[in-house]
Amino acid sequence: MLVLALDTALDQTAVAVGDGRRIDAAAVDRMDRGHAERLFPMVEAVLREAGVSLDALDRIAVAVGPGSFTGIRIALSAARGLGLALGKPVVGVGTLRALAASVPERPTGPVLAAVDARRGELYAALYGPDGTPLLAPFAASAEAVLHAVADRAAVAIGSGAPIIGHQAVQAGARRPELIPLAGPDPRAIARLGATLDPATNRPEPAYLRPPDAKPPAAIAGLLLAAAPAGPASGGRS
Repeated sequence: MLVLALDTALDQTAVAVGDGRRIDAAAVDRMDRGHAERLFPMVEAVLREAGVSLDALDRIAVAVGPGSFTGIRIALSAARGLGLALGKPVVGVGTLRALAASVPERPTGPVLAAVDARRGELYAALYGPDGTPLLAPFAASAEAVLHAVADRAAVAIGSGAPIIGHQAVQAGARRPELIPLAGPDPRAIARLGATLDPATNRPEPAYLRPPDAKPPAAIAGLLLAAAPAGPASGGRS
């Protein structure tokens, strides 16, 4: 299955295309703004590198958060637009789940996916070595995350990993292996996107807390295009 993966939920713009066999191309740009301008040029470059066209895609996978309120919606809008134009299904992939799947080698125990959510909090979730959810995504202080996870995590991955490591040292607790990442490997998003059911993993924002601020007026149209059907709502994870 040929999958295009898009991610602008965190401090990077990431794109990948892969079929789990022969085709495997990806690009990642670290950035905290400007995702909308970079996304489609990166899509074109990755497709060109892979030697495939948009028409050849079987589905599109998109990171749905938690993450930046505005960032999440940029990739969601792009994925929905492409899916509609191409007549291809779009599947939503949780950012924390994709982070846990980005560990380079199969872990020996559970993986704590942790993102620095600022304001003294982390977005966190715990997954088994095979990706089975053990602790659903939540937002809390590093101290509360460490307490909830206890000593189960063998690995902590994400921008929140160093924070978890520091908190573990401060608390005199066992420190897991730390893998600091700005965001998930887009190849992991593509792999998960190939296995998930689009009917039950819809491309809708996954927010864990309200927005820090209103989105810039310059991208209001983009956010409106990404908004789910029904009564208007907003938030930032």
